[in-house]
Amino acid sequence: MGGGFNLNGIQNYFDLRGSRSPSIFDIRHRLSVAVLYDVPLFSSARNAAMRALLGGWQAGTIITAQTGFAAALAGVGDTTGTGVGSRPTVVPGQKSELDRGQRSRDQWFNTAAFTQTPLGSFGNAARQAIHLPGLNQVDFSANKNFHLRESHNIQFRAEFFNFFNHVNLGTPGLDLRQPNSFGRITSSNQGPGASNDGRIVQFALKYQF
Repeated sequence: MGGGFNLNGIQNYFDLRGSRSPSIFDIRHRLSVAVLYDVPLFSSARNAAMRALLGGWQAGTIITAQTGFAAALAGVGDTTGTGVGSRPTVVPGQKSELDRGQRSRDQWFNTAAFTQTPLGSFGNAARQAIHLPGLNQVDFSANKNFHLRESHNIQFRAEFFNFFNHVNLGTPGLDLRQPNSFGRITSSNQGPGASNDGRIVQFALKYQF
């Protein structure tokens, strides 16, 4: 999951304070939990066949939850004739970010907060004015080792990526010149750790000797 469109340049070197902003890799909150559990069921069963088939399983999960990266807006261009791209202008009285309960795929941030910057001036929006959607995913695995001989072992693995089939939203439209897509999300997240194809299930056998 990347940081979206990035404006690295400082638009006005006589106003460095106006270029202070979160970095594009800014993530305000992140939770990552990994659990591996030895399932005790049937491990002590008297029946050898039941103990071999149903005992000795391991279950594991990786839980990832984080807020989104910071991102910049595009679509203003050079408004000062200096060869430096300007940022949008913030409408007085408007805030760029929406509260969590107000966000939707059709409007991820407050699009009414931004307008084109007049010629002859720089925009006053932050370099990274918004935050992208976050990531929420649970992966699950189950595996069992079948011991053949002292140094020979077969491991069976079942892995479920995005176990709950949760949709992680992609990047909203960030170009001010595209009003039909500005602020709208039309894709799922394709960044590292995200299953944009929904739940993925795979099985594997590994022979160790």
